[in-house]
Amino acid sequence: MWRSLTAASIAGAVVFAVVPAGTAAAAESLSWKECKPGAVEQCATLTVPLDWSRPSGPTMKVFVAKVPAKDQKHKLGALFFNPGGPGGAGGSIFAAGLADAVLPQFRDRYDLVSFDPRGTGSSSQLDCGPVLRRGVPVFPKSKAQYDALVASSRAAGEQCLKQHGDLMRNLDTRTVAHDMDAIRAALGESKFNYIGLSYGSYLGTLYAQQFPQRVGRMVLDGIVDHKQDPAKFMLDEAKVMENGFNRFAAWCTKDTSCALHGQNVGAVWDRTVAKADKAPLPSPRGPVNGDVLRMALPSLLPLTSMVSDNWPALATALAKAVKGDGTDFANISYVGDPETAYAAVSCMDLPGELRGYADARARLALAKAVAPRVGAAVEGWAITAACAGWPIPPSNPWQATPVHGAPPILITSTLHDPSTPVVNARSLARQIDNSRLLTADTFGHTAYFNSACARDRITDYLLEGKLPVHNC
Repeated sequence: MWRSLTAASIAGAVVFAVVPAGTAAAAESLSWKECKPGAVEQCATLTVPLDWSRPSGPTMKVFVAKVPAKDQKHKLGALFFNPGGPGGAGGSIFAAGLADAVLPQFRDRYDLVSFDPRGTGSSSQLDCGPVLRRGVPVFPKSKAQYDALVASSRAAGEQCLKQHGDLMRNLDTRTVAHDMDAIRAALGESKFNYIGLSYGSYLGTLYAQQFPQRVGRMVLDGIVDHKQDPAKFMLDEAKVMENGFNRFAAWCTKDTSCALHGQNVGAVWDRTVAKADKAPLPSPRGPVNGDVLRMALPSLLPLTSMVSDNWPALATALAKAVKGDGTDFANISYVGDPETAYAAVSCMDLPGELRGYADARARLALAKAVAPRVGAAVEGWAITAACAGWPIPPSNPWQATPVHGAPPILITSTLHDPSTPVVNARSLARQIDNSRLLTADTFGHTAYFNSACARDRITDYLLEGKLPVHNC
């Protein structure tokens, strides 16, 4: 959804937790200081309950960063930002001085605010290592391989549980939405203005569901639809990701800057992956087999044009792999990725619900049918595989997220989003009363990052309160 919008790339069943309705009662004031000497960015930490159903129980710290509005006299309040994930450490992004690169048009009229969600960045970060481990099959071709995947997932989860205890049981997105409301209250803001990208769209949806009366102007972009099931979630993504690979190959044919210009990119990809399956490529981070290459596609095929240009990087990585160097793929693949929070949160909110090897085999076959080249090399399967043996039951499994009583919310998407397909946005628009859906006829992950037209209309809404009438 989602890692393409986290700090690294910007810089280069129904189970409800029983929570108190008045999150604000647990709020405290924030003591701000310069994030760096002389910097305009301000940093603070907020103490929140570890478990919101036990507001007087153990606590934890949430890291918050703020960039004050340039025009304090005429500011519209605070605008909260979440870059995606799960695990997007927005507070660290702002603290690093990158707010101007992401939200420049709002610097005059809003205090820009973001935070590191629990388990990430400077907010009690999980440091348990990869969940999809190198050498463990990601796309099992036998029951033995499936059992190895499940065992690896369980071992990773149990190790993290030993290291981080109750934090691991209190990472789901409903809980993080309560943290956001506590930050709002600590800032003294009566309304919660928000722009949430990718996974951040789901975080915003849950905030609006739980605190509709506190919603101000809210933009949800690149939609994660929690109403569906894990198989459909994966298959919808695979269809658009396959289209994305074809678009990438066509770009390589036309653009001489592509490192594979003049070659049959699809054939080059197929040969290279097949060779890596038989003889893994070397890299400083260890052997790079075909699964490592495949699971780099969810990072490199989606475009987020405003902050990164992924296709040249994919072409260069593949050209190096043809020559026997797997370094670039090793550095970006979901296999071996050390961001434990990505899997830990996903397993609470987006569990794969695999019922054994036969189920896994059937899902993989369906993915291959709808996406012959990409297959299940998408985030939907990465999450399913990572959660295959997770030892903690999901606290917030798949379910609709209806929102009633909030002011109009702007939902946005490109028509060709390979990470969060537009069908998600259309479904969410039916779940949120009085919402407005804005689509942009372009390829890429999130409308804000890939369509100047959509970005202008989002800006008009957040600054002037004008909901768009026409699509882009």
